[in-house]
Amino acid sequence: MAQIIEFPKAESNSYQNLSRLIELASDTAVLEFYMEALAVSNEEGSLLPGECETLTEQIRRKRLEVSRPVQKPAVEASDPGLYVYCQEMGEGKPACQIEAERSYYGRHYYLRTPLELRGKGIRLNRTLEEKNLKAADKYKAGWLEYLVTERAFDRLREQYTISMESLLD
Repeated sequence: MAQIIEFPKAESNSYQNLSRLIELASDTAVLEFYMEALAVSNEEGSLLPGECETLTEQIRRKRLEVSRPVQKPAVEASDPGLYVYCQEMGEGKPACQIEAERSYYGRHYYLRTPLELRGKGIRLNRTLEEKNLKAADKYKAGWLEYLVTERAFDRLREQYTISMESLLD
């Protein structure tokens, strides 16, 4: 009968120390310092093969984690109007009846809603299907998408709660 013998994974002291320090880091300036320490350790040969790449990836992941903004709670949409939010700044998406997006040239709005809208300047584009939606937008399956003029959008803003994402670029 054969017995499997597991050998302990060999790790250098520099790798173990830097790995622990990177996990505790809470600032990008500190991570930059650890990146320089990693380069020096690699030049001196105090790291085993593959450890430099692993630590570089760990620093990259930690840098992304540290640079993420703190999530703010979404504004409560109680009165009719336009509620603008910016996810890049950590703002939550308000729960509204209609979700709006500006058209490419800025003359119209695309509205997505489960409500049936009618009136001058409001044109039904399509019904959203689950197979055409991203995983995060699956809740919109069956919603209606409208192309709306600016004037019609102003009228709808007085009657419904409308959320619109603002982008930093």
